[in-house]
Amino acid sequence: MSHADALFETALGDYLGMKNDPVASLSAAIEADPDFIIGHTSIAALNCLGGVPGQDEAVRAPLAAAEARAGQATKRERLHIAAARAWADGDITGAATHWESALADDPADIFSLRLAHDTHFFLGALPKLRDVPLSVLDAYRPGTRERGFVLGMAAFGLEELGDYEAGEAAGREAVEINPADSWGIHAVAHVLEMQGRVRDGTDWLRGLEPHWTAANGLAVHQWWHLTLYRLEAGAFDEVLAIYDDHIRATPASIVLDLVDAAALLWRLELAGVDVGARWRDLAAFWGVHAQEHVLAFNDLHIAMTYSGADDRGAADRLEASIQEYIGHEQGTNAAVSRSLGLPVIQALRAFRDGDYARTATLLRPLYKHLAPVGGSNAQRDLIVQTLGVAACKAGDLALAGEVAAERRRLKMGSPRAWAAHEALRQ
Repeated sequence: MSHADALFETALGDYLGMKNDPVASLSAAIEADPDFIIGHTSIAALNCLGGVPGQDEAVRAPLAAAEARAGQATKRERLHIAAARAWADGDITGAATHWESALADDPADIFSLRLAHDTHFFLGALPKLRDVPLSVLDAYRPGTRERGFVLGMAAFGLEELGDYEAGEAAGREAVEINPADSWGIHAVAHVLEMQGRVRDGTDWLRGLEPHWTAANGLAVHQWWHLTLYRLEAGAFDEVLAIYDDHIRATPASIVLDLVDAAALLWRLELAGVDVGARWRDLAAFWGVHAQEHVLAFNDLHIAMTYSGADDRGAADRLEASIQEYIGHEQGTNAAVSRSLGLPVIQALRAFRDGDYARTATLLRPLYKHLAPVGGSNAQRDLIVQTLGVAACKAGDLALAGEVAAERRRLKMGSPRAWAAHEALRQ
């Protein structure tokens, strides 16, 4: 194995384990071998997945280096070049298709699998989140670390499609193989959250805390999952403490961490909790991303933050920028921003302004069809919760009952969903 190959294996292990800095290892790999094509494509791809716009130098430079060497590339390398190029050009669906093609040639290509899986997550492609990992599972020997990672991916897809029993079993098997499998831990956390198993979820994450806190790429998100259980239990002071100690934004915060911070503050306010100056503090860290429009999912959390911070100027600029973006871009995210992202943003802003009837009008036709905006069922549930509260405040009890029943169907064990439904029946 060459030095570049060894560094790539380090990067792959870190990417699968959601820890350290895979891009740093990949950069070292191409320093060791400038013709290491998969190193160049991987840097471009991982930066795209991390929220870096396709026109940014951090994507363009490695992609150009890979394309300059395309004449000597293998079929797999050409597919990775095509995938990175597609994402950079806004064709996120096309990027996933190219990685799936690489996987079809080699079902044991776990790197292509993980890249496709992450992309399916951003696309809200729920069947693929389940079916693609399951389709290649037999390529991995039982008990191996690699099979554990594939099981963790399959577990998340199973959960997102409502097969909670199979999802929990696959996720627990993944973590039994490798207790440091943060994605497997995360998949089981999703199952327990959707089933309203508050105590089980708290015990699950607390019991594995030394493992998932070491996975810096997902640690904040795991803390966020813990707060969902504590919110359900009504432990609001504990949730605020976790926010301040583990979720609150810093200059080093990645986009996913900023998303989690915004989502948690909004949930707290829906529960009637005063979050103080936390919205304004968070807004300061979103500014650098407000004109990027990489994912509609990110933009709606930026909008959430500006509305929460009562920064009307920033909210106006964001909405105008999105309008301009969807007016001339034709890629995957532009289409989602046009059909879902912008209407949801307008609804959230109306909610914050107290125009609950407008919130309900905007969200009523969308709330059962939110998957393409990206994220998970648990994350998108925040939009459904907001619609439910808006419907109640607007006096539309028929819609409020419909939303409560839908939440009860999706989250059959959720005490808050049950309570809302029962209250509306009286």
